[in-house]
Amino acid sequence: MRYEGTIDYLVGLEATRGWDLKLERMHRALAALDAPDRAYPSVLIAGTNGKGSTAAMVHAALGAAGKRIGLYTSPHLVEFTERIRIGEREIAREDVVAGVEHIRRRVDVERTGLTFFEVTTLLALHAFAAAGVDAAVLEVGLGGRLDATNVVDPVASAVTSIGFDHEEYLGETLDAIAREKAGVMRGGRVTVLGPDLDPRARAALLEEGARRGARLVEAPALPAHALALGGAHMRRNAAVACGLVEAVGAVESHLRVEAATVARALGAARWPGRLSVVRADPLVVLDGAHNPDGARALRDALPDVTGGGPVRLLFSALGDKRWREMAAELAPLASEVVVTEIAGKRGLPAAELATAFDPAPRIVAIPSEALDGMIAEDRSTPILVTGSLFLVGMIYADLMRRSGTTSVLDFRPDGTAP
Repeated sequence: MRYEGTIDYLVGLEATRGWDLKLERMHRALAALDAPDRAYPSVLIAGTNGKGSTAAMVHAALGAAGKRIGLYTSPHLVEFTERIRIGEREIAREDVVAGVEHIRRRVDVERTGLTFFEVTTLLALHAFAAAGVDAAVLEVGLGGRLDATNVVDPVASAVTSIGFDHEEYLGETLDAIAREKAGVMRGGRVTVLGPDLDPRARAALLEEGARRGARLVEAPALPAHALALGGAHMRRNAAVACGLVEAVGAVESHLRVEAATVARALGAARWPGRLSVVRADPLVVLDGAHNPDGARALRDALPDVTGGGPVRLLFSALGDKRWREMAAELAPLASEVVVTEIAGKRGLPAAELATAFDPAPRIVAIPSEALDGMIAEDRSTPILVTGSLFLVGMIYADLMRRSGTTSVLDFRPDGTAP
């Protein structure tokens, strides 16, 4: 099978099976694959927001010490291979094909009912073992307790933040959501908690930590390091990352990282689609905020990037998100709002999204055309594109196509590779 056929096969699993949060299938599949997850120590990161950027920073810090580190994140912005990184590079397409074929030879995916995310997680764990990584950093997909990534036995874990998202799976209260995410905790091992947690969520996490016998470490509000990633929320995520790197080194002596190396890594770490400047004239900023807490963090951090004046907002969202609350957070920033549409069954029609804004915004159905029009109309006022990682990915895909960039990790505002 070729790469395109392999991706079609995986997407077909998502279309037919969606999310089905259980761990039994994963445990059986890992046994059939000879337990690749046991070939290296793992770090497991949960949280409503911030878990991906925290994972990227931990990956950067451990890698800066000369170690070969795997990174597994989701979703991807443009290309599936973004989800699995070995060292500084995305997994090769041929390794995706070979890895999925290996899994299908050992595991009856169709009979067992493994989902897209489960097979993708198995692929990452297998690829890390095949590459001989020194450690793997894993971002939880959804929740924690029953997420496919939670089959690993992490040497350290984290819960970066607790907010409202995916309530249909995790519960309708912050207490319930926190207890689901506490599933990444392990007895006798460190779990780093993000700073500034809601008191209800913090209380639930502390209670769960005591019940599970985990060693809880509460990250300080801010780290003493300069960051490549802007905003107070990224500084909070960096504090969690620093706590994780320290915890990993305490358990695995070969993964100890000097403080100066950590600082250097955090000063260079990149995480596309989060306060990412993709054009300078006019300034165009992409941010994947997709829930109210993310929108608030973006609102507070944006002046560091744009200078504090009004922006023009290009917005879209998925129907299962709290998009009206997000719109309420972002609308006061905007001198103009344009709403657009995300392809797929979860995307909302632009006309419905428009009802969240007063006065009524312009509607342009195709995201790339919407952005092109906004750029042509005004070169002086910054443009903010946000509301969904899927929207951000669609814009990145168009920009990369025009510039000839093959990886979102390599894209720069002028369209050149680093």
